[in-house]
Amino acid sequence: MLICRTSTISFALSLSCSLIASADSNILFIILDDVGADQLAVSNPHALGLARTPTMDAIAAQGVNFTNCWSMPECSPSRVCFFTGRFPSRTTVGSPMTTPTLPQSQCSPFEATTPRLLAAVGYESALFGKFHMAQQANNPYGLLAPSSIGFTRFNGTLLGAPPFIDPTIAGQVTSEEVLYSCGVPVAGNAPAICACAFENGECIAGVDALDCLTVGGMPLVAADGTPIVDCDADAAARIDWTAYNGSYAWPRTINEGGTAMQVAPARVHADVDQAELAIAFINEQRALPDSRWMCTLSFTGDHDPWQQPPYSSLPAGTQWPARLPYACSEQVGVTNSTLQERLLSGWTIESLDTQIRRVLLSTGLASEKSGALTLTAPDTVIVVIGDNGSFLSSVRAPFNPVRAKATVYQTGVCVPLIAAGGPTVSPGRSVDHMVNVIDLFELFGEIADINVRAAVPQGRKLDCRPMLRFLTDPSALTAREWNYTEYFAPHLSEVCYPCLIEAGSSNTCTDTILTSQSLCESQGGVWWGPTDTNPTAKATDCCDLWEQMNEPTNFTVIYAQQEALTDGRWKLVYSEQPECLLAAGALEYEFFDLTQCFAANLLFGRGIDNPASNLIASGAPPLTPVQAEAYARLRTKLEQTRVALEGCVGDISMNGQVNAADLAIMLSYWGGVSVADLNNDGTTSGPDLGMLLTNWGACGD
Repeated sequence: MLICRTSTISFALSLSCSLIASADSNILFIILDDVGADQLAVSNPHALGLARTPTMDAIAAQGVNFTNCWSMPECSPSRVCFFTGRFPSRTTVGSPMTTPTLPQSQCSPFEATTPRLLAAVGYESALFGKFHMAQQANNPYGLLAPSSIGFTRFNGTLLGAPPFIDPTIAGQVTSEEVLYSCGVPVAGNAPAICACAFENGECIAGVDALDCLTVGGMPLVAADGTPIVDCDADAAARIDWTAYNGSYAWPRTINEGGTAMQVAPARVHADVDQAELAIAFINEQRALPDSRWMCTLSFTGDHDPWQQPPYSSLPAGTQWPARLPYACSEQVGVTNSTLQERLLSGWTIESLDTQIRRVLLSTGLASEKSGALTLTAPDTVIVVIGDNGSFLSSVRAPFNPVRAKATVYQTGVCVPLIAAGGPTVSPGRSVDHMVNVIDLFELFGEIADINVRAAVPQGRKLDCRPMLRFLTDPSALTAREWNYTEYFAPHLSEVCYPCLIEAGSSNTCTDTILTSQSLCESQGGVWWGPTDTNPTAKATDCCDLWEQMNEPTNFTVIYAQQEALTDGRWKLVYSEQPECLLAAGALEYEFFDLTQCFAANLLFGRGIDNPASNLIASGAPPLTPVQAEAYARLRTKLEQTRVALEGCVGDISMNGQVNAADLAIMLSYWGGVSVADLNNDGTTSGPDLGMLLTNWGACGD
């Protein structure tokens, strides 16, 4: 066990707020990692074989189901949007964070976040589970990254996903011929029966290996992978108790009272643990007179790598298919693990549904009779959302797995969103008006009687729209004329090399976000950068790789910039292409009539924007006058949006001015890595000062 402590720090954020102090409702905000609209019946109502989610179905039936919600294509940008109400171009967080990500691509400690605004009116805020809005690496606040943006209580993980699964069972298996891809020893197509050892020296003979992991133990196996049924001190002595193992052994970080502590690893299933933490916090708050609170329960499932959840989290009678090898990814005898990954993803969502039910029942926010769940929380608003589209192998029909997470197509940005409780009237409704994940920032403010536009410091630009009206008024009109989403490459402390992901006949390359061999391979990719055995990269970037592959026509690049804009029917997509593909005829714009796209009749009138539906594709018929007018209108609006979202270099304090406040911040970080590192070279130094002075004055002058 590794324990690290960091001293208390203070944060230079002054909120010039005009707030209404009579808060009404508590907030339970539940984030489902990588759960796109394809995964749930509330957002994909005609799909077959979806996860069973009676709890989330009950919340929707007793609340409001938002059937037209867009997220950002990746988790970090969406999560920062939740709590700032600002598009990624304003927050500078446009892609997921990895170890080399510099602070300018992490959430700034000077953002006016939801927990800060809520604290000003007496709310206690806590986040349990996945954070991923800033991180320990390259961050001057280190383990206190959650506290640096306003969360005074955090208990969870700073990683963007569960750690890699340990196929060696904590170093016990040394044979290269046996690797257990689920991090648990297997017999046939089920977890093996083993002795279960514990770090304190205790041991129990003859235990189901998955049950052993669930209770914090480690199944005993021989070096060749053979299960050991009886307790054996010599075998237990070979266990590496520091090893991570997916959702069953992971690094826990705690922020509270201005200090940070890390426990590595925590030996409890992450989603179960996160639910337990939420239960304890909510019950603590509900026991206090006149308490107002926001609990963010940010589950780390359903993000890969997938493992089987604990038996107790799954519906009764759940069994592994008899003819399907027990695996979680590729291993000996399993060359294509898509079926296993899809099964485990569904089971994970069912497990999350179980944990949500447990939270509601254990805190008195709901009651249960004859299996039916009834919400009993008139003083609490419950919000459940997915943070981005589903990952490649887990995508459910009719959505497109090739245009999924990390893209601005429908599969990548359409997410489920349900809300119930508090002031909700006429429950059981669906709202098909456009909403965006940034709108949650305003919703949280409205719930707490905060005028967010008055509360946020003058000069700070918000992009969110009101949402509470949709809970309180069944006839509420739309708050959005347009919906927008974007992705852009992060600023990194090192070069990112190509990673190639092959799906059928399609080749997708990225040289911007999968920053290491292990991260690339964890996403099913082939790494073309330098390795431990070969320090010379096989390809320098995606264009180099494309040329080496003899310029295949089925080659796409997740490159530096993606944007999508819709008015509800027409959709414009922009994907920046590298010079090599542009020279080969690649197009940067696509244009769709969503009402005429594939499966529109199954998906609330807006179908899937597959390549065949692109109205301006090479060889497509000329646009009709109606189509041409819509295309021109969206192109104009996209250009206007780009201009409106342009940043102000040097405005570190985000007050609309480059002035002495920004200079003071820069000097406080001098010599280190920080958000004041304006040229993103990894050090706050003279060149950054020069850029600040050059831009001195009001933004836009």
